[in-house]
Amino acid sequence: MENNRYMKYLGIIISLIIIVFMILLIVLEKYEFSENENRFLSDFPIISFDNFLSGELSSKLDTFVNDHFPYRNSFVKLKNKVELLSGKTKINNVFIGRDGYLIEEYKTSKKLDKFINVINKFKNNNDVSVTLMLVPNSVLINEDKLPYMASTINQYDDIKYVYSKVDADTIDLYDILVNNNKKYQMYYKLDHHWTSYGAYFAYVEYAKKYNLNYLELNEYDIEEVTDIFYGTLYSKVIMDKIKGEKIHIFNKDEDLLVKYYLGNNIVTKNSLYEYSYLDKKDKYSIFLNNNNPLVTIKNNLVNNNKKIIVIKDSYANSFIPFLTSNFEEVHVIDPRYYKESISNYINEFNIEQVLFLYNMNNLERDTGIYSIK
Repeated sequence: MENNRYMKYLGIIISLIIIVFMILLIVLEKYEFSENENRFLSDFPIISFDNFLSGELSSKLDTFVNDHFPYRNSFVKLKNKVELLSGKTKINNVFIGRDGYLIEEYKTSKKLDKFINVINKFKNNNDVSVTLMLVPNSVLINEDKLPYMASTINQYDDIKYVYSKVDADTIDLYDILVNNNKKYQMYYKLDHHWTSYGAYFAYVEYAKKYNLNYLELNEYDIEEVTDIFYGTLYSKVIMDKIKGEKIHIFNKDEDLLVKYYLGNNIVTKNSLYEYSYLDKKDKYSIFLNNNNPLVTIKNNLVNNNKKIIVIKDSYANSFIPFLTSNFEEVHVIDPRYYKESISNYINEFNIEQVLFLYNMNNLERDTGIYSIK
């Protein structure tokens, strides 16, 4: 009898909790964009008979509820704290590493051969110099920061496999990043990108390969623009008592004309840095004004008629400012958003050098690279 009464009260309490959360889900303000996760949140799905029969309505409702669940970040933080206390060292595919490092897990892409075919086909179809720079991730360069007994795949083996199969010139960054990592931090601790120092040393390797002049570190005016950067990996684990990070930019004498092509709009600036992002969570987007379909950069202090096009993901955003010392024109295309023929673009602007710059973790999830025309 007592047990039945207990179950009855428990059922009432659970029902009340569900009702309260449903009311909160309805009445609380809905946000279009999550700054913490740096993504747009789902809209309430269109209700139709076809959507119901196909199961699409149920799936989209689940996504909507998950995105707009009341006090979602607080519950995620509580869940992660419980998992850490239970001894887990990996949350949402992020290792909780040593010395404050959060390190994204790497899994071999199933698209390595497809990526190789894209590069080779592009090289065969275009009479240009093609260079491939695959950027290793923190999981490889900061292997010593991984938690004890962490199970990982050797990312360097996959890099060497791709390099052995492509017809393009290749740049191996492993040694230069490892050798400089103890003195200069190559990767952010709380974000999946490399730091400006990592991008600089990659640029040095590129410059050495092609006999380009480059500035030494002490020749730049290195500016700390923030010390409260909480990046993408922090957003996946949302832990308490974590100190924000510094972002640096490397300033040098230059006279730039930068054009950002946003659909039918062209935004013209004289800088590769958009400081307004420092007031937002996505502070890495200070570099190159976030990701754009097309950016053109002309340095009026360089008169060598050299042009390069960089086909890239977001790792290139902090790398490209270094190239402006060596090329009169730098053209930047992000194929996730640029839908025209890149080959036609190269021919139209008489570009002779192409650099593909991609980080290894992006070969699986980046769809743009596989739609290059």
